[in-house]
Amino acid sequence: MKGKVNVKTIVILCVVLVVIILGVIGAKTVQTFMSGATSAVEPKSVTAVSAADGKTATVSWTSDKAAIAKVEYGTTAASLVLMATENDSVTDHRVSLTSLRPNTTYYYRIRVAEEVFDNSGIPYTFKTKGEEEGKVLPTVSVVPSVTGTTGDLVCKDGVDYNKDGIINSFDLLACKKNGGTVAKTTITTMPASSALDCNNVVADYNSDGIVNSFDRKSCLQSQGR
Repeated sequence: MKGKVNVKTIVILCVVLVVIILGVIGAKTVQTFMSGATSAVEPKSVTAVSAADGKTATVSWTSDKAAIAKVEYGTTAASLVLMATENDSVTDHRVSLTSLRPNTTYYYRIRVAEEVFDNSGIPYTFKTKGEEEGKVLPTVSVVPSVTGTTGDLVCKDGVDYNKDGIINSFDLLACKKNGGTVAKTTITTMPASSALDCNNVVADYNSDGIVNSFDRKSCLQSQGR
């Protein structure tokens, strides 16, 4: 009777041992399979490029196995509340992120099914471009000086002679100061001062070679105003 009990015990122990061995082998097989699946869809060469206006960006990467992925992103590492998802299962991934703010740092990670990929436990980052980048600022064109047939500088209207970016009567003064000549504008018959409308001056009353607001002042003075 005692011998029979020993044999039965040995058989039970052998069965238990086989079950344990099979369980360990099965667990390792599953782990290996899952590890291989994860590595197959793991993102490689992850990059993020901001658009010129800073309002959109494109995240791109590759994977060994085709998969549908999504990008979770936000303005802080702890709030990746925005999401952009691919439509097709691919190995060459390009995901467009929208509703971005210019000149702002964004954090993001990539999710494939239940697997999350980031930069070794830290979200990837990129910074959007500024809204003013890429814009061409207006420039002021300076018209070259015009010379007469005698070689003397002839001062013309519409030329920025003092190069201040504004075309006005001071440009003719600057031209004259640098040796230029200004054609005088005169009237054949000087109207009576009482009948002269100084608001519509067309004559060089102060004889400075330029018809401008200073001539109106001289006109008013000639009428005793």
